[in-house]
Amino acid sequence: MINLKGSQNLIKTPDFTTAPKLEALIMEGCTRLVDVHPSIGVLKSLKLLNLRDCKSLRSLPTKIGMESLETLILSGCSNLARFPDIDGKMKHLKTLHLSGCFKVEYLPENLQQSESLEELDLSETAIKEPSSFISQLKNLKVLSFSGCKGPSYKSRPNLPFLFKVIQGRRTNPIAPMLPLLSGLSSLRKLNLRDCNLCEGDIPRDISGLSSLADVDLSGNNFISIPASLTRLSKLEFLDLSNCNMCTLGEADIHGLSALSYLYLAGNNFITIPLALTQLSRLNLLGLSNCKMLKSLPELLTSIADLRIDDCSSLEVVTSPSKVRNLEDRGIIRAINCFKLAENINALTLLKKYLKAFANSRKKLDIMMPGSEIPEWFSQQKSDSSIKIPVPKDSQWIGVACCCIFVNNDASRDDKHIGCEAFIYCRNSEEASCNGSIFRGRNRRQIDGSGWLVGKRYNEPIMKDHLFLRYWSRDKLYSHSWEDELYGHCETNNLWAPDCLDQKWDELEVSFIGLSGRSAKVKKCGVRIVHEKDLEEIKELQCHTTQSSPNFEHIHQHSAHNDGSTDSTSHIKRKANIYDEAEEEGPQPKRVQKFFNFMVRQQGKKH
Repeated sequence: MINLKGSQNLIKTPDFTTAPKLEALIMEGCTRLVDVHPSIGVLKSLKLLNLRDCKSLRSLPTKIGMESLETLILSGCSNLARFPDIDGKMKHLKTLHLSGCFKVEYLPENLQQSESLEELDLSETAIKEPSSFISQLKNLKVLSFSGCKGPSYKSRPNLPFLFKVIQGRRTNPIAPMLPLLSGLSSLRKLNLRDCNLCEGDIPRDISGLSSLADVDLSGNNFISIPASLTRLSKLEFLDLSNCNMCTLGEADIHGLSALSYLYLAGNNFITIPLALTQLSRLNLLGLSNCKMLKSLPELLTSIADLRIDDCSSLEVVTSPSKVRNLEDRGIIRAINCFKLAENINALTLLKKYLKAFANSRKKLDIMMPGSEIPEWFSQQKSDSSIKIPVPKDSQWIGVACCCIFVNNDASRDDKHIGCEAFIYCRNSEEASCNGSIFRGRNRRQIDGSGWLVGKRYNEPIMKDHLFLRYWSRDKLYSHSWEDELYGHCETNNLWAPDCLDQKWDELEVSFIGLSGRSAKVKKCGVRIVHEKDLEEIKELQCHTTQSSPNFEHIHQHSAHNDGSTDSTSHIKRKANIYDEAEEEGPQPKRVQKFFNFMVRQQGKKH
């Protein structure tokens, strides 16, 4: 293997004829590389060739015959003028990445002989007419045409939307190719983001893609959800963000029985139809930046992750009455939802959701506008960290904490806000998980996760927001988050998971972001949650039902009579409507490796 990654002074490669058995050649990030010696095209043993982000590279050998090649990465080679012809079959090729090769217009037809090809990424290329051979790649699992819009045209601000749609049809190179994909029964992921697709472009026979689990159609132009998608019974992930949709349409979405992640951000919905309740496995619903959205119906009992950042017209969200989902956590992100905050405060939201989730989820996060820590949080401090004693009785069920944060930086840089928690063991002598002995005060970390906020996720946060987090008692006393991630115990701060509850006598909660990226934390508070708190919530809900004979009418229109209390007063029990990412996407001060792990897991996707 030869690894020249990041060699900024490399301008041309040597003659490779003296290395006939070379199996891997990595020149990623060699931004000044202009010439590749023709001998590279005849390396019969080469399995990996990585030229990612070689931005100055203009050409490759006219023909390549690397018969053992399995992975060819040319992503980010923005000056590469053409893809070389193939001499032979390259029958072992599994991965071909050309994303960001802006000048590449064609692929050789004999690429269809690469029968092992599983991943083909043609995102942001100049492909004018996708080759018909793609339909012959029977083992293809991942296909991306993201950003392939065809020849651009100058759009005028006052150009009617319908004319834009018609003009888009004339220049779209992708739509005519879509019917050819119907025979790709192995395809699992299809990325058609920003492809200038319009209503009717998704063919009916897309249902022939029987293995399809992940579809990204964001950035296109649809009136409603394409009906042909509803026949994809194995679809788990669907992104229809920024598609100018006003409705989900009349399509029977019941066929999307496996759908877990649905992103509808940036559309023009006024409300979300009750038809979504047909999606019994839906775990995440993304509605951020839906500026016209005014209300949400009672949410699915399966939804653990609700993203409604920047929904500036949103006034009403109805909390679920129960939960069927066994996810480890619940997330409600309502950043910059100021109208919603006027009708319901974050504490009421937390209480409503605790009633539904407390016995089934170990953690719940809520983020929404607010400038005062509610007095319900009995311990408060004008700082980012607070300590409280752990109760010795068995009547408490969890811990709720809260902070006020703001990003008062006018820049749109990403910021981080998160919450880490440590539980402390009283002075004693105990054995750690590896048998060594500790004497004195020890701790173990319960949590360290948080969230990124900023230009990639939402509009700038220029006003105070509240970040609330709840942990169940089981979360505190089970095992550490590092154990969950890495399956081991670190003796510097962790104890064996079978420690008796009474050994732990103090809890420390800190709202701190990653170094250099932290949002400003003004104040924090914490409360031990007891079973009686949930009973009070139950009484509140009963009172709400009895005093609101036309509840359906209320949550379809406005919550202005809900009587949400100001967070500077004692919290009163009133009839409010509403009670994480990811990578993630897709997270406070925490160990850097945990942040990296969460980002990988969430993206999500965000």
